[in-house]
Amino acid sequence: MTTQDKGTFQMLWDCPSCDTPKLLGLDHRYCPNCGFPQDATKRYFPAEGQEIAVADHIFHGVDWQCSGCDTPNSAAAEFCGSCGAPREGSAKEVGLVDDNPPAPPPAPPKKSKKGCLLLGCGGLLLVGLIVALVAFFWKSEVALTVTGHSWERSIEIEKYQAVSESDWCDAMPAGATKVSRRSEVRDHKQVADGETCTTKNVDKGDGSFDKVEECKPKYREEPIYDDKCSYEVNKWQTIRTAKQGGSSVSDTLAWPDVGSLRAGSGLGAERQGAKRETYTVLYKDADGAAHDCSFPQAQWSGIAQGSRWTAEAGVLFSNLDCDSLSAM
Repeated sequence: MTTQDKGTFQMLWDCPSCDTPKLLGLDHRYCPNCGFPQDATKRYFPAEGQEIAVADHIFHGVDWQCSGCDTPNSAAAEFCGSCGAPREGSAKEVGLVDDNPPAPPPAPPKKSKKGCLLLGCGGLLLVGLIVALVAFFWKSEVALTVTGHSWERSIEIEKYQAVSESDWCDAMPAGATKVSRRSEVRDHKQVADGETCTTKNVDKGDGSFDKVEECKPKYREEPIYDDKCSYEVNKWQTIRTAKQGGSSVSDTLAWPDVGSLRAGSGLGAERQGAKRETYTVLYKDADGAAHDCSFPQAQWSGIAQGSRWTAEAGVLFSNLDCDSLSAM
């Protein structure tokens, strides 16, 4: 951010005694109509375009009152502007009510019904959130009976084949074929685009103020284009999943038959991919609600049909905490 001094200007004040408006903060230490002293706390900034510049103004500090005609004069004046009497002698020096008054405390913000309403809504939202969190995490102990078992084993079958993909050209894998390119927006950049300037008035406390212009650079977004490539690449890809399962611990556990696979490493070759196995115990609670938990095979096969257990379950959602299971 850059700042630029646009000049120094006079504050204004209105005489509270005779209602003379727009008196100058530096030139008129006293009202020229009635002689009422200026109150520094009553100064204000002039409207835009009505400023009166101060070019190294010397009319500041203590004023003096003519001993001959009681006319107030500026501190820089050596002779009375009304009767021509010199400042020496019995001229009385007088000052402002307060050249540097303490800043008045800010007025307390007015309470609006809308603000109170918003505060009330915010409070209700907070209470609602707390209630929802408590309801979600609130648990109680439930009694469970084992009603069944289930298991499933699966094997992914992969095939080495040409796969259509797209990526930024600089990330395209080696060996890609049938490549086509197109230009696309990959990112954006910030480009300087002039400045945003605001002007503010700074009270100097002596009846004048500085007009200061503050400028911040502004930017616009410009797209950054790059080449996007569409291509084919040979890779292993899952084409199907073979599954086998059952519903009893007495089942003979076996992996599914994947059938005949085409051996080799070239296009069209097939192979076994990832293997997965899941062993689930089924429960019912005293209210008849169903639950299930998954275990390693050895632990699963050791949980007897009809055995009784206790566990923690959510009060609102009845979600079972499988880690809390304990045999009765």
